[in-house]
Parts: sequence; C-alpha cells; structure tokens
Amino acid sequence: MANPSSELAQVSIGLSAKFVEKGGGDLIIVYNSGRFRMAGRGSAKEVLPIVEHTPVLAGVCATDPFRTMPAFLKQLQDIGFAGVQNFPTVGLIDGQFRQNLEETGMGFGVEVAMVKTAHEMGLLTTPYAFSVDEAEQMARAGADIIVAHMGLTTAGSIGAQSGKSLDDCVKLIQEMRDVAAGISPDVLVLCHGGPIARPQDAEYVLRRTKGVHGFYGASSMERLPVEEAITNITREFKGVRAA
Repeated sequence: MANPSSELAQVSIGLSAKFVEKGGGDLIIVYNSGRFRMAGRGSAKEVLPIVEHTPVLAGVCATDPFRTMPAFLKQLQDIGFAGVQNFPTVGLIDGQFRQNLEETGMGFGVEVAMVKTAHEMGLLTTPYAFSVDEAEQMARAGADIIVAHMGLTTAGSIGAQSGKSLDDCVKLIQEMRDVAAGISPDVLVLCHGGPIARPQDAEYVLRRTKGVHGFYGASSMERLPVEEAITNITREFKGVRAA
C-alpha cells in the first residue's frame, strides 16, 4: 500500500478549519485571499481559537513596506501561529510590472529574506515557489516545506480561464523538487494550483513524480467543495415534490 500523502489546507472561516482538522489535515494556513474568496473579514481571530490540535500558519506579505519584519514575525509567534507562508506573493505577477517590482525592492527576494528570518526564529516555513529558480532560493533560505505553485486554480465558477496542463505541472514540479532536494535533502515539496483542483488531479501528479510529498489545497479545499455542495443540495430540495 502506498504511503499517505501530506495535506495542507488554506482556510478562511472557522467552520472550514474545524472540519479540515476533523478530516485529518496536517497543517492549516490562514491568509487574506481566503477571506476575499469567501467575502468576509480577517481570519486569524476566527480560526486560531477553534483549531485544537493542528498547527496554524499565517500568510505574510513580505513586501509590505510598513512592516518591520522581525518584529511582525515575533508578534505572529506570540499570537499562536506555528509558522508562515509568503502570501500575498509577487510570484503570481509576471511581465513588466513584475520587473518593476523587482527593480524597486519589492520582489521575490524580499519574500525569500522573510522566510530565512522566520526559519531562524524557529517558525515553520512553507513558502510558495513558482519556478525552479525560486524553489532553489527558498531551499537555500531554509524552507521546511516548498509549495510548487502552478498558478491560479482553474476549476469552479471563478477559476482562472488559462493555465498549465497536468502534464506541464508534472514536469515543472519534478524539476522544482529535484533542485530543492539537492540543496536541502530534508525539505518537503507539495503541489498546488493550476489544474490540480480535485483529488484525482493531485493523484495524477503524485503518481507521476518522485519525492513529492503531497498536496496543498486552497480553493480546492474550501471554495470548490462549497460551490458544488450548495449547488447540488439546492437542486435536490428543488426536486422535492409535495403529495
């Protein structure tokens, strides 16, 4: 029997956190796009009190020019977060605007520096990386878990309309895993995003890669299940006929 994969979930509301934990999720991550996704407010005060056993990580905007990062990371540690992730991230931006960010001190290197500082403080670090080069940078920074991000999730009612194929993802994720493990043999690598939206998609990738430890879910763990469940239950109730 194959070894079970690791599963990390990004959540935005206490109800999601409660049942991700009940379902056996290994780590729970909180960041702002989750609340934007579910249309609400900041999640920390809602999620931290309801999760009893599963470590909770915070999404950190490392490029925020108004943060003194070591002090902010210490604050997160004191609140009760077990670790951090680089989100919001410039990794989702490309083209001329990305180049401008890199040239003005708000590039991916700032996120790498945040991860390095967090690692040195003893926080669990689970950064996103979008390319082989970024995976290498995060491995050198001491990342514990690298999430190979394949772009915006393409499934569901508000999913992105363009993206990589699953086979494209297999190739890139393997390359990212290999370079990261070559630098840091103990690093864990997870797959995320793009067309990897459902369990069968994650299985497709994990069966075709070596050394990739599991899946990291965000929209696929919270938005997509809600969309499908509410649609289906509404149709079922709509189909009920009175005597």
